[in-house]
Amino acid sequence: MKIKLLAAIISSLFLITSAYSQEAKFMVLGAKGEVKVDGKTIHTGDMLLSGQSVEISGSAPYLGLASIMGGTLELKKSGTYKVDELEKNLGSAESDLVSKYVDFIKDELTGSGEAASTQAKYGSVTRSLKKKPIFFHIPINSNAIKSEVKLTWALKGASNKEDVSFKIYIKDRKHHVLVEDEVEGTEYKLDLNDPKLKDQKYLFYYVEDAKNKKIASDLYAFTVYTDGDSEETKKEIEMLKANETAIGQLILAKFYEEKGFIVNASTAYEKAIALSNGDEQFVKLYENFQTRYGS
Repeated sequence: MKIKLLAAIISSLFLITSAYSQEAKFMVLGAKGEVKVDGKTIHTGDMLLSGQSVEISGSAPYLGLASIMGGTLELKKSGTYKVDELEKNLGSAESDLVSKYVDFIKDELTGSGEAASTQAKYGSVTRSLKKKPIFFHIPINSNAIKSEVKLTWALKGASNKEDVSFKIYIKDRKHHVLVEDEVEGTEYKLDLNDPKLKDQKYLFYYVEDAKNKKIASDLYAFTVYTDGDSEETKKEIEMLKANETAIGQLILAKFYEEKGFIVNASTAYEKAIALSNGDEQFVKLYENFQTRYGS
């Protein structure tokens, strides 16, 4: 009897020791599809521990992770992955700059810290005070770095239909029309390196219903920068752009937002969503962003 009791105590102590010896290795930044640990579905903000295995399945799955030791990792293929093995797949430790924005993302996803209400640190981010029926999901005045950006807009108090046609106008500061185009839907890709824009420092733009000019937006504007507002910003952008993953685009979006390049931030958010196969949490981050800056 005593031997059985002693064996039971030793077994219990072993289990307790094993449980406490598990270390947190990763935090979940995004999960899409069937993603489980020990048979339980995991969610954004959950921690993955040493010794655990992750099972991923479903159509177009996605799992975005941030290492406790620094670095990020993404999984897009179905299968079973050991947490300890995933840690070995991490590259060299990421820079302090990347870690800073990963922390911003963690805080916003978990609703903690000041990052949950991030605003641009500088640059004009004036909201539209007018009540035009169409609005863009960016401030009426903002900054943009020369690249391909996506402008998106919406109709106030109405469901947006992709088959509705709009006309978009891009003008210089003297109100000469540089670009006039008609599109279906509520988005437009604009290449700020397009020769038609003639290296303009300031660009003004608005959209209107192709069949009814009274349904239009206010006149929006942005100041165009070639590589950022400083040599340091240019180097930081080049470094962040090297990470072409969904998390990399999310980090870039946060960087652009903090620096005041809201147009570029919006584009980076959309790329992050596409690369993550439409992860719900990434969509939520983008919606939060649009709420901060949309009219």
